[in-house]
Amino acid sequence: MNRKAFMAMLTRDAHVARRNFVPLMLQTFLQPLMFVFVFGRVMVGSGYMPPEYKSLLFSGIMALSMVSAGIWSVAMPLIAEFQFTHEIEDRLLAPMDISWLAVEKVVAGMLQALAAGLAVIPAGWLLLRPGVELSLQTPLSFILVGLLVALFSASGGLALGCSVGQAQVGLMFSMVVAPMIFFGCTY
Repeated sequence: MNRKAFMAMLTRDAHVARRNFVPLMLQTFLQPLMFVFVFGRVMVGSGYMPPEYKSLLFSGIMALSMVSAGIWSVAMPLIAEFQFTHEIEDRLLAPMDISWLAVEKVVAGMLQALAAGLAVIPAGWLLLRPGVELSLQTPLSFILVGLLVALFSASGGLALGCSVGQAQVGLMFSMVVAPMIFFGCTY
């Protein structure tokens, strides 16, 4: 593998993310903030849920935001590159094996998923207090689970982005992502 080409692709994805910073931040962080606020603050504050629900909700919202950010950050650009812009052809001409292009997409998606998961921590700490205590008794398992969730979501985004056409994007999210949200034990 040509490490220089791999790093150039990763740097290019980081540059695109910096250029689209505001939409990326809204896409990545607005949904978890709304979930934390509505389910943690409003539902508990109005008495629909017991106060203990906040501590259960916190880890689920973190996982949900990581999964949705990882899938979205890999699948949507791939769908556009395959279907609309044909930018994938330029990437396939890079001086590296094609499988490393997939690895680069997954690494970029993992980074965005980890950022989305880490953004939930200050939001939960600010919006769910009192009732949620943040402590890292086992930091190694926290890091390992975070990396595995990010890898799972980015790999799922790669599989969905390569197999779904642009016309079926809505169907993909209603048939794959929505059931994960509602049946994935987040709530």
